[in-house]
Amino acid sequence: MNRWKLAARAAALVVIATSAAASGAAQKAAKHNPPAPAAEQQEPAAAPTPGHTMGYGVKLGGFFTEQHKQVAKRSFAQYYAKNKNCPKDMERQGKTCRALVQGHYWAVGQPLQKAVETFPVPEEVKAKLPPAPNGYEYVRAGEDILLISSGIHLVVDEMQDVAG
Repeated sequence: MNRWKLAARAAALVVIATSAAASGAAQKAAKHNPPAPAAEQQEPAAAPTPGHTMGYGVKLGGFFTEQHKQVAKRSFAQYYAKNKNCPKDMERQGKTCRALVQGHYWAVGQPLQKAVETFPVPEEVKAKLPPAPNGYEYVRAGEDILLISSGIHLVVDEMQDVAG
């Protein structure tokens, strides 16, 4: 393995571990400090919406919602019905396209293996999803949509079986 890639992966793991430790420390501090009186409290910040980063990046496995999966599934069905053709790594089965290679060869929190062939998500589908955060991108692998980091191709989140 290229030593630069190894160093980048190690740095990514350090960042993930650091953010997890910082989160745990903040929770412990909040547990031990009593809440401020109502007059001293500031207006709470709005909860982050999917598609926005917090801290060092996106929470592993916490980017896509069930609503995102339903929208993506509907968009893929419309996209393939309109085009009548399936991508080169998929074959038509009835009204849908199915991946030639079945199975999931990736996991959230793990780098995407080099043997896994990825494809861009069609623009019609991508337009219905929240924009990918800076430093991340959407790819299609088999029948899944993955959110991966652009640099080390770390799988941050996945939506399974949306293209089939």
